[in-house]
Amino acid sequence: MIIDTHVHLSGDDVNGDALVKEADRLGIDKLVVFGTGGFYYDGPGNDECLAAASRHPDRIIPFAHLRLGYDDPIEIDKCVRKGFKGFKVLAPSANLNDRTYWSIYQRIQYYRVPVLFHLGILAVRRQQYMYDIDTSRMNPIYLDSILRAFPDLIVWGAHFGNPWYEQAAMLARWHNNLYFDLSGSSLKAKPPEFFGNLLWWKDNEQYGHGNNPWHGMLFGTDVSINMMEDVWNDYQRLMDTLKLDDDERRALMGENAARCLGLLPNDAQGDTDA
Repeated sequence: MIIDTHVHLSGDDVNGDALVKEADRLGIDKLVVFGTGGFYYDGPGNDECLAAASRHPDRIIPFAHLRLGYDDPIEIDKCVRKGFKGFKVLAPSANLNDRTYWSIYQRIQYYRVPVLFHLGILAVRRQQYMYDIDTSRMNPIYLDSILRAFPDLIVWGAHFGNPWYEQAAMLARWHNNLYFDLSGSSLKAKPPEFFGNLLWWKDNEQYGHGNNPWHGMLFGTDVSINMMEDVWNDYQRLMDTLKLDDDERRALMGENAARCLGLLPNDAQGDTDA
């Protein structure tokens, strides 16, 4: 199973038809999709995302955009009951580990669904001046205290923390419920060997605590539909250059995400009776 874990619903394809068609062509089985309309980006919002998932129920996995600092914990309950399978966080009003967010994380942990944090640099948009946005609030190091406080919270980190790759890698070595994608510009800016060096404990069980780092990585594109193939090729080059074995390739390209989403046989499903 191939799962793209980082897809923005496009205003030019609000029903997801073109997205699914391109996924068919590339051999991508499922897509984790979210919208951010009305907050930072113009475009489809949560309702449109859910509608696209209803149109393509076997292909699109809907995540709700969550506004940290603006949404209450009850929003988690509402979204899960509507059918969202996880959450996307972008541009929080304070550092990601601000204690005012603890009740939000506790509620997401209760439902055992993933939360995908945008990490690192955020693209500058001319229309963003009206929003309180600060890239420094999205440093991957803030995930450490979150994961210590909520050990059963399933955390996905976007862009491997770009540009704070080293912090992200060290967190991955210690937290087994933390996963990172390599979406965005990282696979263009850095050669495959860079990521192989960061994930150095692959063949060192003593220092890696028995945790294969590729069992903590995700395939994600985060680009327009016409650029998805380009990112797909970047991931293939990464795997080929680093000589990942079949198990590691399957894990990276889909099994890790499938396990988090409860899509593998015998996976425990979250109790959603709030």
